[in-house]
Order: sequence, then C-alpha cells, then structure tokens
Amino acid sequence: MVEALKPAILYDIMTCDEAGIKLAAREKGIMLENINFAVTINMLGDIEEYSPVINRCQSKARRERASFLLEEKGSRVINAFEVETVCNNKTFTIPKFIRNGVKTVKTAYVPFAVEKEGEKLVYRAEDIRKVVEAIEFSFNYPLVVKPERGSRGRNVMLIQERKQLENVLKRWVRNLDSPSGLLVQGLVNKAFDLRMVVASYDGANHVCIASLARVPSSKEAFATNTALGAVPVGVSIPRKIENEAAKAAAAVSRKIGVLGVDAIPEANSETVEKVVEYARNLAPVHERVKRLKEYFSGSVRLPEEKFLEARGKMDEAFKEMFRTPEYVKLRNFLEEVLEDAEVYFIEVNSRPDFYINTRNCTGVDVSEAYVKCLEEML
Repeated sequence: MVEALKPAILYDIMTCDEAGIKLAAREKGIMLENINFAVTINMLGDIEEYSPVINRCQSKARRERASFLLEEKGSRVINAFEVETVCNNKTFTIPKFIRNGVKTVKTAYVPFAVEKEGEKLVYRAEDIRKVVEAIEFSFNYPLVVKPERGSRGRNVMLIQERKQLENVLKRWVRNLDSPSGLLVQGLVNKAFDLRMVVASYDGANHVCIASLARVPSSKEAFATNTALGAVPVGVSIPRKIENEAAKAAAAVSRKIGVLGVDAIPEANSETVEKVVEYARNLAPVHERVKRLKEYFSGSVRLPEEKFLEARGKMDEAFKEMFRTPEYVKLRNFLEEVLEDAEVYFIEVNSRPDFYINTRNCTGVDVSEAYVKCLEEML
C-alpha cells in the first residue's frame, strides 16, 4: 500500500472546475499534484505514488480506467472505480434506483438490431419489427430514446410515432455513448430539470449540498442541460427531494465522494407555459452572463491573476442577473412548483460541473466538498 501520501488531481482537460478545486485545496494547506491522464503512460502493476486522487477526467472511458488503475496500485480515488462504472451507464444506474426504492421513470434496455459492414447498415426487418412491437407493448407514444452512456443531452430524442421509432432503430449503431444498446423511457412532461450535488464524507451518510434548476427558454428545447443553453437557477428544494437525492446517490455509491444527481419534476401544460414564458423573459439578461462564462472558461489557460480577474467579472454578471425581477419571478415560481411536484430521478453524474453555474446560483462552492473528502482520506 501507499506509504508517503501525495494528494493529486487527475484530468484529461483542465477546466475551471479543476482549477477551483486546486484553489480550495491550497486554502486548506493541501498542495495537489497535477496529473494529465491524457499524456500519462501507466506501467501496469507498478505502485502508485499518489493518493488520494480526485479523478476529474471528462472522458468516461478514461475516468473509469484511471480509477481502476489507481486503485489497483493502492491509491484511494474520488470517485471509486465501482462508482464510475455504475454512474457512467444508465443501464446500470436505473436498476440500482429501482432496487433501492428511488422513484424513476419506466425504462427498457434495447440491444442493437443493426450491424455495420463497412459503411453499410445491415439489419433484418423482422428483428426491427419485433423490437418495435415489444416497445409498443410496454410504452405509449411519445417516448424517449437515449444512449446508455450519453451526457450533456447528446442524442436524446423524443419519439412521437412508430415510423420515427423504426427509423431510429435502423440507424442507431454502436458508438462510445451506446456500445451495446440504447434505452427507451416513458416520457415525463417537464418544464425544467434539477441537478443536485450530493456529498458523502464517510461513505455511509449522503447529504444534498446544492440544488440547481436548468430551464429551457423554449418548449422545443427538449434537453435542458446548461451546456445546450438552458438557464441556470438556484432553487431551494423541499426536504423530501433532498432526501430522495441523497438516497439516489447512496444507491450507486457507498464510498467517499461527490456526485451530481439529476431529476425531472413532472409538470402540467400550464406550468410548462409559465416556466417557458418566464425563462424567455430572462434569456436576454442571461446572454451577457453566457458571454462572460465563455470568457472565464477560456481563462483557465491564463496566469492565475487573469483567471481570478475573469472569475470576478463573471461572478458580478451573475449577481446582476439575480437582482433582476425576471430572475426573481422565475426562481420563485420554480420553488412553488417543487413544493408539490412528483419528481423522477434519472441519473447520477460522477463528474458534475459546478464552478460556474452551481457555485454562482446556489452560493455553494463544491470545490470545498471535494477538499473535505480529501481530508477524510488523508
């Protein structure tokens, strides 16, 4: 096992999140070593000199391999390999939710009926027919089709009728997001979704430390990730939702770590209309924030004083947005909706983004939770 502990942060692309973690660690007197996993050759079987390690690789495949290799060499990792494996594949996550009594949507795993020979897609029409009929037996239209390992809303599709479903099944082939199949889910009528950050400092107890609503500014924007342009709003959530978020995190992890839990509050058409109206009114104000967010994201490659200067400008733009009546009206309405909403938990993210939207909109710097996890491991 490791004798001389050298705490480190591992990444494949350095972002403002990792820079924020390093700053928070330094304030606690912890100097984190940088490990760029994208350019690191791992001698298999060696003893690792770094522990504990915060694994922040963006690539899910790299993140899984990094946690596995580090643990095999004796390191303690945030998040552990077994946690990464479950979180990175919804086919693994959803059954964990169901077994542990976490409310989630009806889901089916669909193995591929299509193969690729060169550039030609090959399938048997009878196989596609059987798959379609099986889906229609359990689900009503509209329904949702998504990759089992996808993220940031990529390739999530709303399916309205049989022909559209057939076309998707005939064209969806193996890739990194869907290496063996895809998922079909029942549709939950939504106006926004929730990202809750849950931390565990002992592996047994999980606590929700921040909650962010992600709100589209149009009804056509089916995916609500902020990476796709959704408006972030910090919200206070009822204790019952906090508890359910903690239960969802515990369903996939009994280790020290930090996780992002995603959920959809069910909404009727009137609520959807109001949320979209309020978000559309806020969108022009959010545009200036978006420009400064982009500038700040790029500043991570600059000297630290320039990074901190860009952070200050972005933070001030957020504060200006928070003071607008449009933001206040939207936040208050979202919190009102959450009081009585049925909430369905969708997935757990083992590498949540936090330093821009969550830190500003909720006032919680998740970097500090990562550092507290480190301190528990040292």
